[in-house]
Amino acid sequence: MIDQLCTDPVGAGAAFLIGLFGSAHCLVMCGGITAAFSLSIPEKDRQGIRFWTLMMSASFGRVISYTMLGVLFGLLGGWLRGDHETFIILFRAFAGIVLILMGLWISSVWRGIQVIEQLGDRSITPLVQKLRSKASPDTLGRAFQYGLAWGFLPCGLVYSALLWSASTAHAGQASIQMFLFGLGTLPGILGAGYLSAHVSFALKSRLFRQMSGALVIVYGVWTIAPLVWII
Repeated sequence: MIDQLCTDPVGAGAAFLIGLFGSAHCLVMCGGITAAFSLSIPEKDRQGIRFWTLMMSASFGRVISYTMLGVLFGLLGGWLRGDHETFIILFRAFAGIVLILMGLWISSVWRGIQVIEQLGDRSITPLVQKLRSKASPDTLGRAFQYGLAWGFLPCGLVYSALLWSASTAHAGQASIQMFLFGLGTLPGILGAGYLSAHVSFALKSRLFRQMSGALVIVYGVWTIAPLVWII
């Protein structure tokens, strides 16, 4: 069963690492959203176990959104592979390029990748904001709904992960990759949500950003490299 779902364990593990090492980006992209979430929680629930259960419920909702998107993109990739193998090659090539650009962004070397997020921000964010505004996170269920909406907010790192998942042409593999990718982003998101000052500062440090960006770039190159043999 597991073999049928996860056809590429290395890719699944890499997805977790991409999410983890991209946490520096998550702190910049989602730090404000996390703060807004925290402030929208009733004041009496902003401390102790209650706060963290609400935060985890929202985080789980976000990861579920990524997983569902992974299923859709995996199915799309499988459909395209059936009759249009060229599209899969293009998906993988584009995913690799976006990963490299994301690595440059995370390393603070070049921030041009923000253009992709800005395009999504214009079309997707208004709809997500409406959905999120109707889910005040004062219960676990509403916090989960908030997280579901959160998962659809524009993010270049998520876009690249989805394109990469589509290139697997396998719904099970794509969903697992996106699930593990989502889990990998949790340290950054929880750090922005007042987890630990030490964790937050470590993820924001210049050295961590440079190391994270370099690893994302390496994986982007690894994603594109097999295409050289095909071409």
